[in-house]
Amino acid sequence: MALRSALFVVASVVTIDASLYTEPDDTVSLLQLQANQPGMGMGTNLCTTGLRSGRFCCGGDCGKCGGRGCQNRPGGGNSCCTTRITSSGRRCNGARMQNCLLPKRQRRGMGMGMGMGGGDEGEEEALEGPEPEIPPVDIAEPTVVEELALCETSFEFTNVIRSNLGGAGPDGGDEGLLFGEVSEGTNLLVSAKTSYTPNMLNPTGGVLRNGARQGFGVINLASGSSVDLSFTLIDASTGASKTETDFVMTFFDGDHGMGHESRESIAINGMSSYIVDDDSSLDVSEVTDASLAAGQGAGTFTSTLRGTKEDNPISPLSLSILQARRSVTAYFQDKATFDVTLTESGYVNPQGRNIFFAGASSLICSAEAKCSSYECPLNWQLRQDAEFITCSTKPCSVVDNEFCCTQVEEIAAAVTPPASMGMGMGMGMGMGMR
Repeated sequence: MALRSALFVVASVVTIDASLYTEPDDTVSLLQLQANQPGMGMGTNLCTTGLRSGRFCCGGDCGKCGGRGCQNRPGGGNSCCTTRITSSGRRCNGARMQNCLLPKRQRRGMGMGMGMGGGDEGEEEALEGPEPEIPPVDIAEPTVVEELALCETSFEFTNVIRSNLGGAGPDGGDEGLLFGEVSEGTNLLVSAKTSYTPNMLNPTGGVLRNGARQGFGVINLASGSSVDLSFTLIDASTGASKTETDFVMTFFDGDHGMGHESRESIAINGMSSYIVDDDSSLDVSEVTDASLAAGQGAGTFTSTLRGTKEDNPISPLSLSILQARRSVTAYFQDKATFDVTLTESGYVNPQGRNIFFAGASSLICSAEAKCSSYECPLNWQLRQDAEFITCSTKPCSVVDNEFCCTQVEEIAAAVTPPASMGMGMGMGMGMGMR
């Protein structure tokens, strides 16, 4: 009898221990229930005010912890995106916490001593000391790009409301190059903070080049000059500056003229991350992780190769190998404004150079959109082969809904056998058991 009781205790411990290392999506796990029991766990009830998914505790109103486009959920990116939680450096070390990173879990050793010695081995480790340093967001990771929906919410440059950068025209009115509806309800104003000099030699060039072309924003700059620019997001209805949670801006065609000493450089300030091609031809200045994590990353990207208009990009999302090597995508968090300095130096003969920019690019986005990147509406879910289905639009939109998604009710009906079949199966099994 004593041996049987001992075996029952050991079996119970093994069963509880196995549940500790699952990654439940439910809001309440066995581990959380344990935390309420005296002498179990850390003695705290972590993540009871939020949603637990693995080592993340997301906000209670997120609906789902992490995943594609989580910054668009009711809880917002800071509460729902596992990337944002990780980058915050905030760890769960007290009761009733959310929007933070949970402690690491350790497996217990096997054998009779497992959980029997009264020690802390195998329990969630206590977090002591100061919060860890905040790492910068890595937009080189496809899962990060997907979670933040950087490709789906990319800025588009198709409409120019006013072209009067530096007061040089050709339009009148207020200074600045104003792009309309770069995203829903949002305009983008590019203003010159210092003297701006376009190419004056070509009557069909210069400021006439400024504007939008083939999905790019374009600014013309005379050789031997430099200009400090401010890029500001504007609320299209009120005219006030507008802060965006997550967005990217790509600068293309980092090349220079035929002279060996000529150079083109783009200095970007206020970045939270950036990415260049693995075989980039740009010379990149040092940018510290600490400055990126603080949203104050400042880097200068300088050309090292000559180029002509023949190798200019024709689509932000369809860059050739050469075009990708001459591009940089910068990521910004919680910004309404960021600064850029454009410089053309070392040219022997006077000329003008065109600087191209856009939102997302093929440095972080695929050339075509897959259904796996689409957010199905309520009561719909992605088809099992969604990652292999190409949307008709880029990014995927509502017109791809029935193409990418299946109604939940239809799925349930397809997998649930009729009542008569269920009864027949039950009777057959019952008869076979006799």
